[in-house]
Amino acid sequence: MNKPYAGLALLTDLDGTLLMPDKTVSAEDAAAIADFREKGGSFSLATGRGLQATREFLTLLKPDFASVMYNGALLWDAAADKPLDHGTAYLPKGIRALLEELADAFPHVGAEVLNASGVYVFQDGEYERQHLEITHIPFVMKTLGEVDPEQCFKALFAGAPEEISEMLEYVKQERFAAVNFTRSHRWFLEMLPHNTNKGTALQKIRPSLPAGTVIGATGDFDNDIAMLLAADRCGCPADSQPAVIEAVRSRGGFVSEKTCANGFFADWINWVTASL
Repeated sequence: MNKPYAGLALLTDLDGTLLMPDKTVSAEDAAAIADFREKGGSFSLATGRGLQATREFLTLLKPDFASVMYNGALLWDAAADKPLDHGTAYLPKGIRALLEELADAFPHVGAEVLNASGVYVFQDGEYERQHLEITHIPFVMKTLGEVDPEQCFKALFAGAPEEISEMLEYVKQERFAAVNFTRSHRWFLEMLPHNTNKGTALQKIRPSLPAGTVIGATGDFDNDIAMLLAADRCGCPADSQPAVIEAVRSRGGFVSEKTCANGFFADWINWVTASL
């Protein structure tokens, strides 16, 4: 069979990009992905979700190459069911003090740390509980003395949008320079290991793909921007954050008229395959 899309690899965000509002993949998008792969294309995921919250989509979609999780802190080989070699990054030594400082400074913001074994809440909150409910993760409360944050891939803070904006300003202080921060939703601010994001993860994946592979990336929120800028082709849904749309346009990418609710990903495949 002719394989016109061989040499093209698509890496996509999940929430707000591939997944519909009910957190499923539409029949239209699933059919487009299947056709793309049948014609030689490769497909994988790049999400801020952790391993637990991504498992169902790894099983459903069976990525063809390494998947990005925890916003870049873990590269996962789905076929082997293990991390990609040199594909893990952890929060730095001494991070507990900064996490405790943020929890104290923002007592109404929920907070969690994540590692391969689970998601552990060290400060409860309304938005935190909603977040765990949406991603079908059980609520497990642990102190930072009971789970070592230096063995975690990231921390996530969940709160009202105005509180998250205040926190984003707060962490601009010099003592937070040892980690990266990214806003992955109006409700969420994430703390990641230094020099870790979806863009650095994409660059780590490149050597594992055949030479000359063109990588296309899609996303909708601020945490996707580094990946979109690092890709060879990029695209986003119509309702993406303004900074995402600006980044995609700066690269001559594809800003769809559709959203994740009405066939964005199929639209993206049509565009990116036509651009080859």
